[in-house]
This record gives sequence, structure tokens and C-alpha cells, in this order.
Amino acid sequence: MTKNATVAAGAPIKRQCIKCGGDFYVRMSGPGRKMKYCSRACQQASYRQRTALPIDNIRREAEDALQSLGSRISALGTENIDEEHLSAVVRHVRALLDLLPDYAVTDPQPTAAETRPVPAAIESHDDAPDSNRTGTNSTPVVAEPGTESVTETPVKETVRTAAAVRTALIGGVRPTSEQAAIIDACVSGRNLVIEAGAGTGKTSTLRMAALSLPRGRRGLYVAFNKAVAAEAKSKFPGSVTCATAHSLAYRALGYAYKQRLNGPRVPARDVAKIMKITRPLDLTTTAGARSLDPAVLARIAANTVDRYCMSADLEIAAHHVPPVNGIDGIAQLTLREFILPKAVEMWEELQGKRGQLRFAHDHYLKMWALTNPDLGTDVVFFDEAQDANPVIARVVQAQRAQLVAVGDSNQAIYAWRGAIDALENWPADDRLRLSQSWRFGPAIADEANKWLTALESDLRLTGTPSVASSIATLSTPDAVLCRTNAAAMGQAIEAMDHGRRVALVGGGSTVKGLAEAAQDLQAGRTTQHPELAAFASWSDVQDYVEQDEAGADLGVFVRLVDQHGAAELIRAASRLVNEDRAQLTISTAHKAKGREWHRVQAAGDFRQPKADDDGNPGKLSRPEAMLAYVSVTRAQHVLDRGGLAWIDDHLAGVPGPSARRKPTRMTDDSAAFWS
Repeated sequence: MTKNATVAAGAPIKRQCIKCGGDFYVRMSGPGRKMKYCSRACQQASYRQRTALPIDNIRREAEDALQSLGSRISALGTENIDEEHLSAVVRHVRALLDLLPDYAVTDPQPTAAETRPVPAAIESHDDAPDSNRTGTNSTPVVAEPGTESVTETPVKETVRTAAAVRTALIGGVRPTSEQAAIIDACVSGRNLVIEAGAGTGKTSTLRMAALSLPRGRRGLYVAFNKAVAAEAKSKFPGSVTCATAHSLAYRALGYAYKQRLNGPRVPARDVAKIMKITRPLDLTTTAGARSLDPAVLARIAANTVDRYCMSADLEIAAHHVPPVNGIDGIAQLTLREFILPKAVEMWEELQGKRGQLRFAHDHYLKMWALTNPDLGTDVVFFDEAQDANPVIARVVQAQRAQLVAVGDSNQAIYAWRGAIDALENWPADDRLRLSQSWRFGPAIADEANKWLTALESDLRLTGTPSVASSIATLSTPDAVLCRTNAAAMGQAIEAMDHGRRVALVGGGSTVKGLAEAAQDLQAGRTTQHPELAAFASWSDVQDYVEQDEAGADLGVFVRLVDQHGAAELIRAASRLVNEDRAQLTISTAHKAKGREWHRVQAAGDFRQPKADDDGNPGKLSRPEAMLAYVSVTRAQHVLDRGGLAWIDDHLAGVPGPSARRKPTRMTDDSAAFWS
């Protein structure tokens, strides 16, 4: 009988005392238990001997005890323990950790808490920007220092000092000097801004920082959208929760509105009836009379609420009312005065558990933010901070935690929809950067640096020498990137006419909706499309584009309709295929952000600034330069600069084309100029 045998109820068991070696018998009628000593004296003598054991034996016994403790804590994930007992466990374990010195731990094994999935409520209710964040062809060509290994390897150590960071493998990866500085600053508890250039492995760096945090520190990684959060969950340790702001808000408050979230869509005309908007609003603009019908006014009020929900403001104000194409001057002020009280009423209706209006994810996000939530974490890793919604940035900055904001100010391309570059004024003890790009080689990095120069940024990218990349003309690119949706549809039509299977990132719904609105106006009908609702006819839209600078964004679409016809645009949208079946992917620069392809071509609608009246180079706007920078950094191996090749002339001081008067109507010659 071994010393570890268990005594069965009522059965005599022969055992050997582990102290004196003598035999003894045990007989028990209750549940069996282990017996190691023949007498109390032997047990006490063994205890005295153990307390005087050499330090190595004590360490070995401590290891055994801690391993046993770890196993029991791991089992908590499968046990049904009430909140009071679980809280007691947490208090006692934290008290134990406080007694332990802060030694590096080798070969930690993942606990159940680290591998436990996040509740479904967190995973299933996101409304952040969608699939444009996950790229194709994203597997690294080679495993380089500072990037994710092709094959994941276990964590080898938890780093505690800067010297250890510079020499250690963290999660199977040896950090670069830039990454080591970031990891060390994170470990030290400092608030950080990390300026991470395109393809520089910011997620890998944050993962290494999370793996290196002192034991017991909890982290929260706030992702830009659901796809990024899901990917991060597979990489970050269990001590870091990976979620979107919407999922956090849903778990805290949004779940109570589940019925409203699953409610049917409410047509704009029905919204107008609910909000008691019964008559059109007649306005006088600089271009003439305009009339907005009740459905359009209801849509504008809803957009006002949406803009408020994205802001950090506590109340709805006039500046939340969106601009409307064709409405300017006094007419715009009149529109704001009408819309503002309607938007306030709409927001009050949306906050009720029962209501008739369509309830969206941004609504409960704003309601949650207004409660000044405590995220209950020690460290917040805030990703894509250069495109943060003000409402989310405000929540993160209000936390009493270490804040680590990461992003690239040179890719802040969503200001047009209310995003802010939170990196610019983020409170930080240190501002560090990642400049080694693992996505492409030196040739593409050099091209990206031209745009960084134009942006007057002090960031410069370094390409990975082992990644072959070049600047060349492509006849069959993997992806074509355009500045506008209209140009993307034009590229798609041309490629499909040549027999290629084409995918349009985000689908063709945007252009299709505009084309259907154009059809209505051409047929003498009004439209509720928010971009064209203020116009009574297609000729009004054409005049607006030709005569008003505010209509520049509609210009490409108008020319596309005049050249191909609205019906052809609608038909083309139905011929598009999914990306997994496509021979060519076409995208706008906005939707391409966060993605990458082997061979990328820039379309011709990225326009060089016109020369000024004195013949000097025109000023390059920052938003346009950022779109160009995003575009050229999507390529991994071959970049066809296409419509962006003019950057060489611009940086050399060579002026662009002289300003030309826009044609009054589309002709064959002008079509060739604009194509």
C-alpha cells in the first residue's frame, strides 16, 4: 500500500509512516482520507524537520503548493460558485500575491480564465465600421523580429525590466529596440501615445506589452471594430479583455434594449408621422427656392441624433444638424432652427425601453457614456485612436487607469464622419513610435515617406529588406484603390466590360442608391436620398456641381451618371461578385484602410493640386495627402503609383495643371479629361 492510498469507508488499511517507517492500520467509517503518520508525535517531528529543510527543498515545496493552487484556481471556471465566495477567493489570492516578491516567471501555463471565451453579449452586438479592417493576404512572408511568428509559440517569460525586454523572447518574438522601449514603458505604468506607422506591427507590440505586465494587473484592449477584437482575443493573454466600445456598452446597458434593437426598420415617412412632421419646409437659398418634404426632414433629424451620439457633448446642439447639399446661407440657419427641437424629442423617445423609432447600437453607446462608466481595469490599450469617436475617447480618458493610446495620425481619414485624432491631444507621459514596417520592403517604404514629407510628419518608415517590393506599372493588379465611390464604380464597370470578375469593397450599394435617386430626378420625381433630397430635378444637381464649390464631392458621380447613365450604374452593381471569387478587387482608400494586397494600383482620381494664379504649386490638403498615404501603404510587393505619381513633381516644386473652368455639360472631350 502506497503512502498516497485513500482509505475506503470501513476497510482496514495498512500504511507505512513516512516519518519513522513503522506500519500502522487505519479503519474509517466515513469518507476516505490520506493518512501519512502513525502518531501525532511523528507528525509534529516531521513538521519541525520540514521547517528546517534547506532552501532548495523549501522552494520545491513552494512550487508544488503554487501549482496546486493554480490548478484549483483554474477549476473555478467550471464550478458554480456564488459571487460572495468568488470575491473572497479573489481577496485571498491578491493578499497572497502581495506577499510574493516580483520574480520573473518562466513557462506560465494558461489558466481557464485566460482561455475562457468572452460572454456572447460582448461578441454579438457591435456596430463599429465593418469588414474594411481585416485584410487579405495577411500572412507574413517571413517571420521577422518584432512580428508575429508564422507558428505561434508559447510565452517563454514575463519580462520585468528594460534590460530583460531587450534580450527576451516574448510570446516567441524578440522585440526590436522600438518595441522594447514601448514594452518597458508599459511595464513601468506610464501613460503612453504610440505613433505606429503603416504595417509596423502595433497589435504584436501591444500583445508583448500585455504579456509583460506585472502579475495581477488587468488590461482592456479597446478595438476599432468586432473583427479586430476577435483577432486580438486569439493573441492577447487572458489577463487582457479584448472588446469594442459597443460590446462593453451592450454588456452594461444595451442588453436592456435588445427588443428595440431587433425591431423592424421604420421608413422615413413613418418617422415623420411619429415625430408629427406633417408639412414640407420651404427654404430660399442662393440658388433659388428649395422644399424639403416631411420624410427628408425626419431623416435629417435622425442624422442629427446620430452626430450627437458620436460626439462627447452632453446635450444636442445646433452644430449637430448636418449640412445638406444645396442648402446654404439663411436657409441653413432656418433648417437648424426647425430640426433641433425635433432631434431633442427624438432622443427622448429613443431612451425609452418601448418606442416606435428604430433603435441603433450607437444609441445605447451614448447612453452608456453619459453614465461616466468605470471600465474596471488597470490598463487600457486604445487602438486606432487617430480615428476615435469623441464619445469613446472621452470614456477612455476618464478612466483611473494607465492609458496606452496607439494609432497613426497620418491615417486620420474619418474626420468627415465626426471622428477626431485623439492622439494629437492625448494626455501622456511618453510619446513613442513604431517605424519598422513588416508589410513591405524599402521601395514601398520610400514611396510612403514621400507622402509623410508632404504631410510634414516627422515619422519615416523603414521597410523590411527581406520583403521584395518594387514600384512598377501593373496591367493586372490585385486591387485598385480610388478616392471616391463613383470612381470605384467607374473602374468596376470598365473591368467588367473587359470580362473580369470584380469585387467592390463594401458592395455597390452606395453608388446604386445614388443612381436610383438620379433616376427619380431625371424622371421628374423627388427623392428622399440624403445626398440629393434638396433638388427638384437632375439639372438642379448638375448646376449645383458646376457652380457651387460645396458640390465638388458630387462631381465625379454626376459625371459618371452623365457618361454611363443611371440604369447602367444600377445594372453594374448587380454584376459584382464576392471577393473570394473576384479576379480584381476595387476599393476606395477609406474602405481599404487596415487591409493589404500583394499588388496595388492607385486610380487616376487622386488629383494633383492646381497651380495658383501666380503659377506656383497649389497647396495639398491634409485629408487628401492622408488618403494617398493610406493607399500606397496597402501594397506588400508591387505598387503601381498610377494617379499618385505626381507627388515627385509636387515635392520638387513643379506646379500642377492650371485651374480649368469646369464644362457646363458632359461632352466627349470633357469625358476624356475627367476619366
